[in-house]
Amino acid sequence: MGKELNYEFKTLLTKKEYLKMLDEFPNMPGNLQINYYFDTSRFTLKASDIGLRVRKRDIYEITYKRKRGYAIQEREETITEEQFKDFLEKGIIPSEPIAKEVNEIAKDQKIINYMNLSTYRTTIPYLNGYIYLDKCEYVGETDYELLYVCSSNEQGKRDFVEIVHKFNLEYKKSEAKIKRAYAAYRRKM
Repeated sequence: MGKELNYEFKTLLTKKEYLKMLDEFPNMPGNLQINYYFDTSRFTLKASDIGLRVRKRDIYEITYKRKRGYAIQEREETITEEQFKDFLEKGIIPSEPIAKEVNEIAKDQKIINYMNLSTYRTTIPYLNGYIYLDKCEYVGETDYELLYVCSSNEQGKRDFVEIVHKFNLEYKKSEAKIKRAYAAYRRKM
């Protein structure tokens, strides 16, 4: 399991900008991932700026993210399909360190899966980090996003501005995927 700080810079893209960026980087690897989001029925984790998800690609990974100032604290580990099913069906968090952090906030509330989000992600090594081009589908909606992820806040800001200018993108503030998906989820309730 890893615990590290990453800095993320992002902008929403139009479908046209997304397709243009894919054309700029042909033959880059992409994959489909499905994120299963978990919280209490009262959204106690969300209220504390905590995200808890399991990502399914060719493996299952549980991830705990907590905003800490401008940085994001992240814990992640690989779990088995069986552990994922137990988590999905019974709310049993399959990681002791993550369970400890979640239980400090959620107390005795049951953890449930309340939404899924599918992302087709193209990964591009670029400058001092990675560009991720994401096509996201959730609750009957589709959107597009560019993320630049690196390990330095100051250098990351400079790199991100360069990316937006170089590829002639219109910067559009982008909430976290989970916030966009949650807003869509609330609109459909």
